[in-house]
Formats: sequence, C-alpha cells, structure tokens
Amino acid sequence: MRIRRRSAALLAVGLVAFSAAPAQASASSLIAEPTVTSAEYPDDGAWHPGAGIPGSFTFDANGDSAVVGFYYGNADPAGTYVAANHAGGSATVSYTPQTSGPNDLYVASVDGAGNRSPQHVHHFYVKSTEPAIRGPRETGVGLPAEFQFTPGMADVVSYTYRIDDGPETTVAASTGATTTANVVTASKGFHRLYVWSTTGAGLKSGIADRSYTATDAPLVASTDYPDSQGSGGPGISGVFTLTPRTPGVVEYTYYFDEDWSKPTVIPAAADGTASFTFTPAASGWYSVKAYSRTADGTRSEGSRDYYIAVN
Repeated sequence: MRIRRRSAALLAVGLVAFSAAPAQASASSLIAEPTVTSAEYPDDGAWHPGAGIPGSFTFDANGDSAVVGFYYGNADPAGTYVAANHAGGSATVSYTPQTSGPNDLYVASVDGAGNRSPQHVHHFYVKSTEPAIRGPRETGVGLPAEFQFTPGMADVVSYTYRIDDGPETTVAASTGATTTANVVTASKGFHRLYVWSTTGAGLKSGIADRSYTATDAPLVASTDYPDSQGSGGPGISGVFTLTPRTPGVVEYTYYFDEDWSKPTVIPAAADGTASFTFTPAASGWYSVKAYSRTADGTRSEGSRDYYIAVN
C-alpha cells in the first residue's frame, strides 16, 4: 500500500513538472513581433541610396507594454540592443549597409526579463557605391604594382585600401575619372585587395575587393621571339630580357628545355634587369625558365616557361 502511494506521489510531481515546462519555453511567443520602417531603405523591392550611406530605421512594439527595447543587426540572431522610448513604444536607429545588393536587418522585441519576440526580417535593396578596381592578376613581391580605382558615387575625394587584414593606406582621388595607386605586396601567395572611397562630406562607399597572387618569379620577354608566336628562324638571333619581381636582384640563372644540367648565370644590371641572346640552330619549339637571386642568396620561384617558336 505504501509503495502504491509513493508511486502515485512521484507521478503527480512529474505531471506538474511536465505541465509547467511549455509555459517557460513559449514565454517569448507572448511578445509581439515588431514592425520596422525606414524612409531611406523601405522594404518595397526597389533600389535605395547605396552601400556606405546611412539610413534611419524605426522599430515599433505596436503598444505591447511588455516590450522595453529591441535587438537589431545584420546577423541572425540580432545582437545590438536599443531601448524603447517607453514601455510598448518605439526606437529609431541609424544603420549603414556596408554591401550593395539585397540586405536584411533582423529585429526582435525584448521584455524586461530578456525574452525575445519572433524575429522580424526587414528586407531591402542597396545600390552599389563601391569603386571599380582594375589591375594585374599577378604582381611582384616588395615592388609597386599599379591598380586603378574608379568611383561608384559622386564627390569622391579619396580612396582607402588594404591587403588582406593589413594596414590601411589612403590616397587622394585624381581629378580625372581614374585614380592610380602603387600597391606593394609584402609576401608571396594569394591575396585580396579591399578598396573603398570617401566623399567630401565624409560618406564612405561600400567595400570592393579583387583577388590576385604575388610572386618573386622573374619575367621573361622578347620582341624578336614573342612568347609562343612563330618568329625568326634558324640562325636568327633574338634578345631576351629578364625583369625582377622582387628588390635586390643581383643575378639570374636560366635553363633551356628544362635541361637542369646546363644552367647559364648572368649578372643583373643596377636596375635589376638582365638580357641574353639566343640563336636557334633549327626550327621548332624551345622553352626557357629563369630564376633570380638577391644579394643575400635568396633564390626566387621559377618563371613560367617561356616558349620560343622558331619558324
């Protein structure tokens, strides 16, 4: 008899605990989802001001007196808090979209206990203000490479750029349509260049980016025997120029047809360049690969194979 009473008591406690759990879990659903409005960036399917241009956004609890504030942000869940002007009231914030194209602003109401409402998603479209970037897909290491920036908004007075997560560099915008910046990449490998512009009023554009690689492998070139183009002929000499892609080059080693047993070493001039003459004995294809060496003994990566097509 005692066992039955104890079992019944335990069952009663379990039922009480089970029935209380849903009330705790669904507390946030009792808070009303906020409404979101913006004069600059309405949720209307049309395109509006632009990346880097701020807009005002108003969050409204629609009279729900439990609401004391709002969480908002461009990530889900929203992480920035702003208090309502009064319980059940509203709040207005300035928010600046950083990217062009479709944008989402996530907003949730919150009560005094920290419970959140269902999240409202304010969807809007942002015009492009990012500058256009033109430049090489491959640069040297430690040497300047020219990149051109073209504005994506009016009254641009400067451009700021950085490589990967490196330091920022600001250059004045040219009076013409295009500004040239001499960008120096410090290390070999894959990199990403980030660029944004600033107007005379201090507005920043969206951020444009362009990927490229950096290498210290020297360049090989010839006007007598252009790469992979049928030229010259047996007994006709051609001059080949080697150009450094890292500072401090003092000499080059080059090979024909990947015959590593027959290296040719030539000194570099004061500007780091060097040249050699090649006279093919027969028609057909020849390949050249070159390496540079700096004064401290550092050898570069090998150049891409340069192909000589002899008529």
